[in-house]
Amino acid sequence: MIATVNFFKWILDRFSWINKSWHKFSHWFVENQRKNLLRIFGFFVLVAVSSVILVSVVPRPSNLPSTPLNTPKTFGNLNKSATLTESKFNPKNGVLQLYYTINEGADTKNTCLDISQISFTAIADRGGKKVTAFYIPTSSNTMVVQFKNLNPKFNAVTITAHDKGINTAAVEAPSSYSSSSSSSLKNSNSVKANEGKFIVNRDKLSLSNELDFLNQSQLEIEEYHLKIANQRNVIKLNETAITEYQKGIEQQNDLIKGIEKQQANSTDDTLQNSIDNARNTITQIRSKISDAQNNISHSREQIQDYIKTISRVENGHTQLPKGKKI
Repeated sequence: MIATVNFFKWILDRFSWINKSWHKFSHWFVENQRKNLLRIFGFFVLVAVSSVILVSVVPRPSNLPSTPLNTPKTFGNLNKSATLTESKFNPKNGVLQLYYTINEGADTKNTCLDISQISFTAIADRGGKKVTAFYIPTSSNTMVVQFKNLNPKFNAVTITAHDKGINTAAVEAPSSYSSSSSSSLKNSNSVKANEGKFIVNRDKLSLSNELDFLNQSQLEIEEYHLKIANQRNVIKLNETAITEYQKGIEQQNDLIKGIEKQQANSTDDTLQNSIDNARNTITQIRSKISDAQNNISHSREQIQDYIKTISRVENGHTQLPKGKKI
């Protein structure tokens, strides 16, 4: 009981100390009210001015979200799509490289495009006065947009893909002035709707202090080495699939053997159906093995073509149009 009384007394003493401290502070604040209000006002003014300076002087990424990697964006009137596959930036020398793959709509297997009809425009937010940009074909369906002397504290770059190809199906020969006006408006809206615009904020880039400004031949060779690596990966995946398919065939054969043993001591007609189903499954698996083997053969042929292309480019011969300054 005594301990409880002492405990409550201790609590009251603490509250008493807090109360006395508060009264002292209130008395001091009232006595120095003008100075204290000026101090508070000055503090808020300092915070406001600092915020304005930071917003105005310190570069920051744009308010618009970056376009995610590997996200196709359609552009032009021929339903082409551009996909940003990689972005690398070296803040030491201001080199930024954006790697694009161009496809015919959703057809990612068609790599034979007229790359000369594809172009890019670019705008750099706080990029600096010395910045220059180029779009450089690196294969029949890939392009690199390259910046030089980019301010290391730039905000963002906006890249827009363009297709100079003409879609004759969308061209109309009007029979009257009124139909000609509506046709012109429709085509204008269609072009605006199909702009392949990419926004790349500084904070979303992969940084590389080893990235250097490469010429078109070097970029082309780099691209074909990447294509070779991708095809080798395709071969590896198909070889793994064939191994799994072969295991599946073995399992189906074991299943058939087991059912045939049951048939020897049974009159159940459904057992034969199970055997037929297992044999059909084996046929389907063998078809998949054949497809995988064709994939491997095709990839090996592609690798040989890419090796020849690298050799040709190294000897100073390229079949691609020259890169252009944006």
